[in-house]
Amino acid sequence: MNYIITFIISFLIIYIIYLLIVVKREKGLKKFKEGKQLAYFKQVYKIDVEKLNIKKFANSLAVSNAFIMATTITIIELLNNIILKMIVGFITLIPLMLITYTVLGKTYKKKEGK
Repeated sequence: MNYIITFIISFLIIYIIYLLIVVKREKGLKKFKEGKQLAYFKQVYKIDVEKLNIKKFANSLAVSNAFIMATTITIIELLNNIILKMIVGFITLIPLMLITYTVLGKTYKKKEGK
């Protein structure tokens, strides 16, 4: 039960911070449009940014990033050794990013076709 609470609290904190800093602010959205995350999706998944509702995409990415980080935080909380936490955190973070970004990229590519 403790780990579920850790997941929910960390997810909400990360999501709210991302939402307030990037999605809700015009300056944040402008930097997001020029940032590396959007460039990654343009390059790898060939998403046309002009057809994209940038605010919805940024919000979807905020949920994805919050999920990735909250999951990683929850998993490393299971361990006691700091070195092991760092190794497991890194090993967990990379596959979660690849899987989540693949799902997000393919979803938005499919939406772009409609």
